Amino acid sequence: MNHKETSLNVEVARLCGTNAAVVASKLWESQADSEAVRYIDGYPWIRASYRRLTVKIPFLSVHMVRTAVKKLLREGVIKVGVYNDSKFDHTHSYTFTGYGRDLMRP
Repeated sequence: MNHKETSLNVEVARLCGTNAAVVASKLWESQADSEAVRYIDGYPWIRASYRRLTVKIPFLSVHMVRTAVKKLLREGVIKVGVYNDSKFDHTHSYTFTGYGRDLMRP
């Protein structure tokens, strides 16, 4: 299986670690896919489960992705929300904070 090259943001890697930087990069790339993005209050939200992220980042486990997301949240790089149509669906949605967008912009 041939996967697309995975990039990471050096500033996010310094702040949160390399796994978190790779997860942040995948979330950032996902914003370019208009079908994956839902705009709420002017922010682009990306809906993604930990397992779904491991499909996009096959060298990380679900536990590694969960830990990376927690680090990104703790450092204020991303925000999390639950914007699902079904009350039984607990999949999280993520958006970058202003600080996170500043870090991710080239």
